[in-house]
Amino acid sequence: MLNFKSSLKALGAASLLGLSAMTMAAPASAQSLADVLKRVQADSSEMTAENQQRLKEFQQDKNAQEAKMAEARGALNAAEARGRALGAEFDANEATLGDLEAQVTEQAGDFQELLGQFRSAAGETMPEIANSFANFDYQGRVEGIAEIAEARTLPNRAQLERLPKAILQEMIAQSEVKPFTATVDGVGPDASNADVELMRVGVFTAATTEGTKFVEVKKKDNGDTYLQAFKTQPAGSYAGAMKSLINAGPDQIVRAPVDPSKGNLFGILGDLPVLSDRIKQGGPVGAVIMFLLAIGLLIGLYKMFTLFTMGGAMRKTAKTRQAGDGNPLARLFETFEQNRGSDIETLELKLDEQILRESPRIERFNDIVKVLSAVSPLLGLLGTVIGMIITFTSITIYGAGDPKLMAGGISVALMTTVFGLVSAIPLLLVHAIIASMARGNQQILDEQAAGLIAEKAESQRGAA
Repeated sequence: MLNFKSSLKALGAASLLGLSAMTMAAPASAQSLADVLKRVQADSSEMTAENQQRLKEFQQDKNAQEAKMAEARGALNAAEARGRALGAEFDANEATLGDLEAQVTEQAGDFQELLGQFRSAAGETMPEIANSFANFDYQGRVEGIAEIAEARTLPNRAQLERLPKAILQEMIAQSEVKPFTATVDGVGPDASNADVELMRVGVFTAATTEGTKFVEVKKKDNGDTYLQAFKTQPAGSYAGAMKSLINAGPDQIVRAPVDPSKGNLFGILGDLPVLSDRIKQGGPVGAVIMFLLAIGLLIGLYKMFTLFTMGGAMRKTAKTRQAGDGNPLARLFETFEQNRGSDIETLELKLDEQILRESPRIERFNDIVKVLSAVSPLLGLLGTVIGMIITFTSITIYGAGDPKLMAGGISVALMTTVFGLVSAIPLLLVHAIIASMARGNQQILDEQAAGLIAEKAESQRGAA
């Protein structure tokens, strides 16, 4: 391309020179045009040679690509031929396998039926064994049976014996009480998994030997089972019985908790509400009733103590007849001593006045206990009404289809009634006790006052 441009430039220059030569000098211009022509011819020859060379190279590349294409087509044809051969071999093998399976089925006969019965029995037995605590003591039984039940080949005699052996071992495990070690979820630090020692009662109940935590069998999404401690353990009596079993000797007979449902009943027992839950179910009204009960009991205990000590001091004063201000009877004697010279009517009035002054001190707070015992059932009735209002409100909003939605209001109604009775009954008994003790002390005052007046009258008659 550069040569072609240079030739054009040369041709243009020659043309200009030619024109200028024609105008200036004719002999000189003839020689210059010949040089230009030679130059043009030389450039043309050179360009022709270059084009021939490029055409030759292009032809060579084309031939090479065609050779490679031919080679690739040959390889493709070979691969397709091998694929067809392998496909034919696969079909032949499938046909052979089908013939062999048919032959095996024909030759198996009763054994094939036995294998069907084995798989049916394994399907019914494996869930029971998997949910048994003995499965974590004698491991590998479920996996061994499942391997045979899911296999496409005929098992041998030893493999078929796994199922009856597993069933027999499960029957023996029902009578065993023994420790074993297994991984339990929720007993390690921060409720993690840990390998702990467990005490197994048959195939129904198991608990950790340290801490006496009952465990249950749980199932994962993939069907595998694992042990987990109950989040809420059963009541202390069951744990105490299990602890006695753990600490018992080999020949010692003790009572042990057994859950025939393999943990379901213990789970229900753990979910039962305790006293704190019952108090919460009573709501604010129940809390008020329990507060009044506590106040009434404290006052009652205080009055029992004070009346008992007061009665003892008065009985001691009645024997010594010592005047003073330590107890009501001593103050009564003090009044008698201060009015010893008065006539009988005046002395009787003074003693009655002193008794009237002492009576409020003796009966102090008794009426409070009586009022609390009367108010408690009324508050319980109020809680019942509130609970029924909550229940009917739930029915109005959500309907009566789900009993759990009504359980809250019913719990408030029933528990407040119970709290009212639980508060009223002991407070009534306490009030009866302290009222009787107060009357006893009051009677001592009356008896001693009457005795002092009688003594005064006898002394006056003796003087007259």
